Amino acid sequence: MATERGAMPSDLDMHAMSADAAARSQDAEGLQRYLPIAEESAARANHKLYVAMARRARGVAHRLTGEWDQAADQLAAAAEEFRALDTPWQIGLTLLELGEVEHSRGNTDLAGEHYSQALTAFERLGAVPYEERAREALESLS
Repeated sequence: MATERGAMPSDLDMHAMSADAAARSQDAEGLQRYLPIAEESAARANHKLYVAMARRARGVAHRLTGEWDQAADQLAAAAEEFRALDTPWQIGLTLLELGEVEHSRGNTDLAGEHYSQALTAFERLGAVPYEERAREALESLS
């Protein structure tokens, strides 16, 4: 529905953004609440970006419960989907999460690779606060 300010967000948009916000704030309760409907609506609409965002959120949900293998699988799949869409912001966010999984598992070499790739993605965009976040993550491995 168009307004003077532009199109209003759809339910699909709201579901995707709610699940993404819960994932980015590490909100397990929010993920339980918003993620199933975000996954369902993104899949139903075949919205590739939102499907990948929901997959990343599912990976975060698994990471928060210590399900490392499931988290890594979901996050790696999301990273590939974001690469196919050429979305460096989304790639960087996903690689930071994947780095956290590997860091938690004690796999610091692989965590470092993910953090370095995230840094590259954020540098491509000039996303300075996230470049700093990726650098801090790399420094935490030393």
